[in-house]
Amino acid sequence: MRIGFHSSALHRHPIEDAIDKVAAAGFDAIEFNAEDIPWAPAHVRPSLSGEERARLRRRAKDAGVAISAIGGHISLVEADPDVRQANLDYALGCVDLAADVGAEVDHLFSGMTPEGVPQEKAWDWLVDGAAQCIERGQAVGVTVGFEPVATQFVCTVGGLQRLMEALEPLELHVNYDASHYQVHGDDPVESVRTFGDRIAHVHVKDAKGTPEAYEFSPLGQGDINFPGMISALREIGYDGFLSVEYEANAFGYVETEEEILSNSIRFVRALIT
Repeated sequence: MRIGFHSSALHRHPIEDAIDKVAAAGFDAIEFNAEDIPWAPAHVRPSLSGEERARLRRRAKDAGVAISAIGGHISLVEADPDVRQANLDYALGCVDLAADVGAEVDHLFSGMTPEGVPQEKAWDWLVDGAAQCIERGQAVGVTVGFEPVATQFVCTVGGLQRLMEALEPLELHVNYDASHYQVHGDDPVESVRTFGDRIAHVHVKDAKGTPEAYEFSPLGQGDINFPGMISALREIGYDGFLSVEYEANAFGYVETEEEILSNSIRFVRALIT
């Protein structure tokens, strides 16, 4: 397994500088954030020109790091039909962006449960949007994964299993992030075995608490059984990227970028060696 770093923790820098910082810290890959998070705007968007996409692909290659994935999270269950279509277009654009920069994986999420909308209607919107993204991925050679996210419309192992079944015969893969399973009471070790070879990309992020009161803490300061998770990933034959996604700053933890990078790579190297 190879070690990557999610660019959102370096949001103060242009993506080119983030690539260089991740490479200098010894990581094997960088994951491009295409999501506007409250504390971190997107580093890349589908609006990037062909020239900009080619430049980023070269920049990563010259720095000696792969681009492991595009995190193209945007709500696919918005009640407003115009917003929902615009978001779907963005998600589809992220799949194309992944292909152009050389990332083998693009991943989605559901978004929050829309107010005043029957659950089954929102479910139909999500299935339709995910299906279009998978089909676009098949056309351009990108694996599309899905990440359940704490407190959102799809946030558990069971919710993702239902989505995968609804999409058959299309194959929805998994961007595996144990932090969300931990928060919702799903076993991060057993859920690796549940999804097996559908896992296409892995986030490494610690967590503790419940859906009502949780935090994503620095690695090693939460409740996730990382040694068990890594062992289970080896059992299923996973040999892809372990991408550190640092969000502890949003929960009151204070670390410098240098500390985040060095502590993260040291923690994951210890896990896999």
